[in-house]
Amino acid sequence: MEISKLSWMFHFACSRIHDTVDDMYEALHTEEGDPKESMKDVYDVIQEAKKNIYEELDLIKTIIDEHEELSSTT
Repeated sequence: MEISKLSWMFHFACSRIHDTVDDMYEALHTEEGDPKESMKDVYDVIQEAKKNIYEELDLIKTIIDEHEELSSTT
């Protein structure tokens, strides 16, 4: 895999993590902008964000594994 593609894939995954954190911040507030006070509501938001972030981190791991495999064969 070309270095530029590896870099682009890292950027893509990190950008999606950033979007997830932005979404989490918004979800931790009501439509009126007040912070949510229910532990269950906050917990649910955190769980969803963690799931999305872990997916992107797994993508990064897969990308670097693939890159190392391709690099070792050349």
